[in-house]
Amino acid sequence: MIQRNTAPKIAERGEPGAKSWLAIELRLVADVGFLGKPNAGKSTLLAAASAAKPKIANYPFTTIVPNLGICNIGEDGAGLILCDIPGLIEGAAGGAGLGPAFLRHVQRCKVLLHVVDGSSKDPIGNFTTINGELEQYDPFLAQKPQVVVLNKIDIPEVKEKKDDLMEQLRAVAGHFRVLSISAVTTERVQELMGRLKKFAGAQPVVDLPPLPEIDLGKAGLDYDSDDYEIVSDPSYPGQWRIRGEYIEQVAKMTHWEYPEAVARFGRQLDALAIAQELQVRGAMDGDLVMVDEFDFSFSPGMTNPYIPQELLDRDAMFVEDSKSSSDDDEDDESLAWKPFQQGGFLDVDTDELVGFTEREDWDLLEDVEFLDRDDPDFDFDDGNDEVWTST
Repeated sequence: MIQRNTAPKIAERGEPGAKSWLAIELRLVADVGFLGKPNAGKSTLLAAASAAKPKIANYPFTTIVPNLGICNIGEDGAGLILCDIPGLIEGAAGGAGLGPAFLRHVQRCKVLLHVVDGSSKDPIGNFTTINGELEQYDPFLAQKPQVVVLNKIDIPEVKEKKDDLMEQLRAVAGHFRVLSISAVTTERVQELMGRLKKFAGAQPVVDLPPLPEIDLGKAGLDYDSDDYEIVSDPSYPGQWRIRGEYIEQVAKMTHWEYPEAVARFGRQLDALAIAQELQVRGAMDGDLVMVDEFDFSFSPGMTNPYIPQELLDRDAMFVEDSKSSSDDDEDDESLAWKPFQQGGFLDVDTDELVGFTEREDWDLLEDVEFLDRDDPDFDFDDGNDEVWTST
């Protein structure tokens, strides 16, 4: 409300809120995360150390979702939270296999347990490949402390070359946290869990890398009002599209049902020099102008030219309905209402006045002789001194 307009009939719609598509990822919290090639025995180890019942089979990619388990063997490792993720293969950093989709879970693990299949053709090569994929996928994961286990020592061929493999793994890993186990027979599994719990408990709390942030604080009308463009296509003459964050937000906030709001939008186009720019570009009277989802005819110089076609169609339907209603009223035998100056009776019930339309009622009034009240001899006294009182 302003001094010039003390009773405004205009209001703006609420400004459209910010819209964003957000990918929300759940990251499981565990003390130890299992890594390794497919079919290395990670799920078997999880089942041997906890009450978890992961799917176990003698073929790769048996595990297709992360599995959690809580160590329940022995007192030294009891309560240790374990996370088994699907196996990684070469090219995992580029999206190959299932593991990369779940590597985010081990970001919150304190320690990584690298399970090496001793029965594979190249156990040392597999170990090097997995660490290389971790480095390419996320250097933060490659820097996490690791414990290496040589699995499947229950197989005679693996047991024969165990010492040689252990020596090579220590050399490649660069530390002595290497242990040989058998997940199937649970040989040295309890010892492994006890060492893991002590090692995980000694690790300092490391902050995760900062996640990407999205700024949702910028409002729509914070955009520059002069930042717009007028687009036209020679294939469609007489059509103009106005693009710009500011003017599109103004159009969305306009109440197109109210003429005052529509007129205000027209004044805004003039104030932003959009109407003048349209004329300079060659826009003619009646051309189609489009702003976001709103279309209207361009009429330069008029005070209220910007009326969307949707409202024009609605007005046309209203006029058509009014004509139909008037045609039905003409067929009605009841007395139509007419203004008093045209012989009608405003809000008076016509049924009560039917008697006064009869001729004999008016004849009675014509028989009464009225005196001229302008005559100085006229006297209202009829000789009766009775005083009227209300009862």
